[in-house]
Amino acid sequence: MRIAMIIEAWKPIWGGGQAVAYEIGKRLSKDYDVKIDLFVMNLVGYEGEKIEQINENFRIIHVGKKRNWCFKDRIIWIFELMKEILNYHKKEKYDLIYAHANLPGFLGKILSILLGVPIVYHVHGSGIETIKKMYGKGLKSKFLYIMEVFLQRIIKYDVEITVDRKFLQYKNINRPIYIPNGVDLKKFENINAKKEDKFFKILFVGRLHPQKGLMYLVDAVSLIKNELPRKVRFVIVGEGDEKNNLINKIRYLGLEDLFVFKGRMFGDDLSREYESSHLFILPSLYEGFPLTVLEAWACKLPVLATSVGELSYIIKEDHNGWLVDPGNCHELAEKLKYILQLSQKKVDEIGLNGYYLVKKEYCWDIVVDKIIRVIKNVA
Repeated sequence: MRIAMIIEAWKPIWGGGQAVAYEIGKRLSKDYDVKIDLFVMNLVGYEGEKIEQINENFRIIHVGKKRNWCFKDRIIWIFELMKEILNYHKKEKYDLIYAHANLPGFLGKILSILLGVPIVYHVHGSGIETIKKMYGKGLKSKFLYIMEVFLQRIIKYDVEITVDRKFLQYKNINRPIYIPNGVDLKKFENINAKKEDKFFKILFVGRLHPQKGLMYLVDAVSLIKNELPRKVRFVIVGEGDEKNNLINKIRYLGLEDLFVFKGRMFGDDLSREYESSHLFILPSLYEGFPLTVLEAWACKLPVLATSVGELSYIIKEDHNGWLVDPGNCHELAEKLKYILQLSQKKVDEIGLNGYYLVKKEYCWDIVVDKIIRVIKNVA
């Protein structure tokens, strides 16, 4: 079987969607002998080869001229990509289009019709309900809303996969199949980083973007800065357009001693951040199924997150973590105070329960086995 897989953003941009596409491609090609060409944008800042050969059956193709991550360049890239995939198909036919949300769904559907092959569309999360909260009520907000509804719920795909069960509740021309994300437990073995012993370390990992709700975290901390029962540090790992706004707000509120920004981190360096922390926090306005929660649990960290996407199904209060409503800084502040007064033994026990859950249900081998079954049913 030969698959043309599509995702827009790639290196130097890296997030959950990219990690999922890479893991699926790597494991399908290695364990199931599927040939996969993953087509991505050739973004400014990426200095590698235009074609990355990951293994004998899996290559990543950076399409077109160097482009910036902006709407105009993304539209231009769509036309470059169409031509590229058609040329590759002439040399050796594809049996399936596998498009990762959002914009590739539209191109993937056109290619599916032109090539006479089925299409699988993989939705990593839906921000439809929170677009106004992030972008206001202007034209940009309305455009993004219409576009996301069209791509995720109106276009008819042969198979639509969702990583979170909340998405199944929406009116949709498709009948989405729920397949969760996974984690590679081996990545976090033998790191042996010691827990921070000078303060209670609370870790965030992700893009610094309005979606992630970090402004609400800063507001929450400001509400309880004089009531903290322990010495605390919030360690922020990641980069993004909201970084300067966050830093300015932290300074304005006099919270500089409580927040540390560490930029992007990968590999063992990131694993050590997880391992040395006491709590993982994710105050997002929306998510699908964030890999960072699975990574935190892989490192036996308890999780404090918002009740969005799949998190509202898998996080059990006082068992493997805690949930608060998105955008509610007062509730977040109270929950932080509650966690900080717990014994370290109780905190560690809750993190261990998360580890047992991912080991049982969310390893990548289990997840990709479900995906290959779906693919074989339509290809």
